[in-house]
Amino acid sequence: MQSTRLTIALLLISALATGQQEDSELRATLEDYPYRLLFETERDGNWELYSMAADGSDPVNLTNTEDIHEVYGKVSPDGQWIAFCADTETEGKRRRDVYCMRVDGSERQKIAEAARDPFWSPDSRQLAFLPDEFKRFSFETWSTRGLRFHSMATGETRDHPNQEIEHLYTPTWSENGRWIVATVHGGMGFAHSIIALEADGDDVYNLRLMGCRADLAPDGQTISWGLGDYQLGVAELDLGDEPRVVIRDGQAVRNNRRQGQTYHVDWSPDSRYLAYSSGPRDRSRRLWSTVTPQCPGVTAKGWDIWVADADERNVRIQLTHDGKSNKEPDWIPTAANKPPTDEPGK
Repeated sequence: MQSTRLTIALLLISALATGQQEDSELRATLEDYPYRLLFETERDGNWELYSMAADGSDPVNLTNTEDIHEVYGKVSPDGQWIAFCADTETEGKRRRDVYCMRVDGSERQKIAEAARDPFWSPDSRQLAFLPDEFKRFSFETWSTRGLRFHSMATGETRDHPNQEIEHLYTPTWSENGRWIVATVHGGMGFAHSIIALEADGDDVYNLRLMGCRADLAPDGQTISWGLGDYQLGVAELDLGDEPRVVIRDGQAVRNNRRQGQTYHVDWSPDSRYLAYSSGPRDRSRRLWSTVTPQCPGVTAKGWDIWVADADERNVRIQLTHDGKSNKEPDWIPTAANKPPTDEPGK
């Protein structure tokens, strides 16, 4: 009994320290929620991919590598595979490659060298990614040029038909398969914008949303994104012939400087919840530096994973409590518990 009380007290202290209110009813609901969460975390100087239950219990290390840093994990819509980035260092030179593995960490395979930000087609048959812009590795998120598609069935890789694609980051594929939504920074005629670009064509539309790192809800009609450093926005989308924002619906999660920055939003498979990362700004970094704690693989002391109710947005709970750079949450569909298929996407 004393141990239980101590645990509850520590949870409350952690929640109060960040200024974000803990909701006991939501935690109780998530104890039986059928989905897990994937996230990147830095422990003992090494980055790994972990999964955990929706209430933060049962953490499992899926990568377990001592000399490789795994970050930016993205689960396929069919729940069978995880795409991710792996950073290695040879003779003082760092490189980031794209890999995939089964959701239990088995069958690891390299997809592309010198690439980042993998994301899945809605049918899980294609794994897209962004090639690095320069041979020399950079933590700058938008250091990319081009867009490529890898067939999970044939192993073949092809280029996107639009040869002007550059400086994209955190792309995601729409449910109808027609559009790819991404942030662009200093490229393609944009200073900084969230755009929708045609998955198999040249059309590009500015969604005119201030901020970055968007995620599309499974309903295909709702978007959430980082609206500044301290809040998440929500809007209704029309992803038809000419993508546009229909209704801006205020803030999904709103913090202040004391409560911590908010980034890396991800919709649950049933659109009920929003997982996100939150933590303090790193004030030790130079003002001109574009490498910030929200970048994959960059140390973010004090950052943890949270879940908020998508409808009651101030109802939220903290899932991790150690502050060890816990970032980039991604929901794992229930299908992950099913026996693996021989050919992904089929």
